[in-house]
Amino acid sequence: MDIKSYADAMSKVLPGTFVPDIAPGSGGAPNASPEIAPVAGGSFKDAVKSFLGGVNEKMATSDKLTTQLAAGEIHNSGKVITSVEEANLAFQFTLAVRNKLLSAYQEIQQMQV
Repeated sequence: MDIKSYADAMSKVLPGTFVPDIAPGSGGAPNASPEIAPVAGGSFKDAVKSFLGGVNEKMATSDKLTTQLAAGEIHNSGKVITSVEEANLAFQFTLAVRNKLLSAYQEIQQMQV
């Protein structure tokens, strides 16, 4: 990676803005457009709440489709399987994030002040 192109990319980053990914082999140019919009003013609590709402919605949809398939109301098993796997992956990801957050919290608790 060229140091000059990295420095150019970093000089365009303003405080409180999204930092674009720099793709390997792209000469250090950011993947996003040069006009970087400021991050929307939302709290961590709101982000987690919306994330968990999405996971809950996936699980509810999966449950509804499974029930409909068992009752013979729908016959598209591929759609049901996809929905169940999507809900399963979302739940596993949620558990992984939870475990990382708990691990970080416990590590912070053990720090000496």
